[in-house]
Amino acid sequence: MKKYILIGSGVIVAGLITAIVLVILNLGDLIKTAVEEFGPPITKTEVRLGSADISVLSGSGTLSDFYLGNPKGFKMPSAIECGTIRVKVNTDSLTKDKIIIEEIFVDSPVISYEKRGNTDNFQTIVNNIKKTVAGEKTDSGKTDEKQSETGSGKTIQINDFIVKNGKINLGGSLLDAFGEQGMGIDLPDIHLKDIGKDKETTPAEAFAQILGEMTGDVTGTVTEVGKELSEAVGKAVEGASEAVEEAGKAGESVGGAIKGLFGGSKE
Repeated sequence: MKKYILIGSGVIVAGLITAIVLVILNLGDLIKTAVEEFGPPITKTEVRLGSADISVLSGSGTLSDFYLGNPKGFKMPSAIECGTIRVKVNTDSLTKDKIIIEEIFVDSPVISYEKRGNTDNFQTIVNNIKKTVAGEKTDSGKTDEKQSETGSGKTIQINDFIVKNGKINLGGSLLDAFGEQGMGIDLPDIHLKDIGKDKETTPAEAFAQILGEMTGDVTGTVTEVGKELSEAVGKAVEGASEAVEEAGKAGESVGGAIKGLFGGSKE
């Protein structure tokens, strides 16, 4: 009997080890599934991830072809697209209530910014996320079903969130106003630290904080570009007026000279 108990225990242990190894080996697939499963209920938009390749030992890896769609009512096909996002995850935290991400480095994202009435696509997404967060807090003591939809059963900590080499493309009326100047505007580098470190933060809350910061940087940049264009147009108009005035004076001088040449001026 003891022999069979030992054999049974060995089978259970082997099964647990196998399950753990499968989870670790499929960490990339798990992240891709998590992004595409939890993203849309949080943002109320399409969220896709091409692939995730995470090292088993270091927790470092790359997320490829991230896509955040636009809310309904906006014409541009996406809000954010990024070919490469480098991440480093504390693998020990994956089995705990708080997942710790050491670093997220977003390289060369393309931000599509579009105004609609008194709001824009980013602010609309942030508002959607805030509604999700409010719903999480309302349902936190009732059922796990809502938490399973948004991943709010886990909290998250992001030590460093970095965005570099980003570009902004304008859409709708903004593109009409800015013309070609509204494409490929440089996005200032962003570096957020210690998200969720001092208080429990759900993935939705962390996402709202990050997008809120990006919205401020995008709108600030667009406003600054608008001022620069206005100043440039003002100077061009001023220069054109001066040129017309100078041309008028030159015309008078030339006219007087021609008149004198042909004896038009009499004493």
